[in-house]
Amino acid sequence: MFTGLSRRLLAFAGSCLLVAACATPSSQRAAPRDSESFPYRDGTMSLRQHGAECEVTLSGEITPAAVSALSLVTTETAKRNCGSKWLVLDKVDGQIGPAITIGSMLRNRGFNTRIAPGGACLTPCLIAFAAGTERQIPPAASAARIGFSQIPPDEDYARGRCETALDNRQLISLSRYLRAMLPDSAGDFMMRELRSADCRGVRPLPVNDAVAAGLVTKG
Repeated sequence: MFTGLSRRLLAFAGSCLLVAACATPSSQRAAPRDSESFPYRDGTMSLRQHGAECEVTLSGEITPAAVSALSLVTTETAKRNCGSKWLVLDKVDGQIGPAITIGSMLRNRGFNTRIAPGGACLTPCLIAFAAGTERQIPPAASAARIGFSQIPPDEDYARGRCETALDNRQLISLSRYLRAMLPDSAGDFMMRELRSADCRGVRPLPVNDAVAAGLVTKG
């Protein structure tokens, strides 16, 4: 039979064992996973880390939900030891406004951009692509479908028109963004191509033209 003192000693010892079992040494705390997925409506972002390189792949539509997903991803990359950060654009289309927001986020956070081999990158994708500090396109012209699609007509300003017709607000917003992201020659090239696209199809962007204009820093 235990005395009162013995019971108190046993209880104290048990509590010490419980604390020791629950405590996790700092050296054994869970490290960030090498790969994580951030799905959102109409697309997904995945984060992979290869050594000091952090690579985010965007597949799907650039929408306001994509902006929210990128905010989560960049919060995660800030916790990691990323020597370089890349956004890889794979089969991407979407909306112009969110593309400008995503591009601004990428530039502010020091991301590079790359178009995935075999992917597709149309106007909203190219707007986000322009924000990379380094900008890469697959070298073979057939490796990815890259081109300028028409910016959707404004319902009040250019409804029913096949040719691209930008109102003053759209012109100012796009030109300011492109000049902030690109050398002047590349920004002018982008504006010309954006305004030349129409509803008849996608205007292909040859890699050589993108390199010559300064849109690409490495083909």
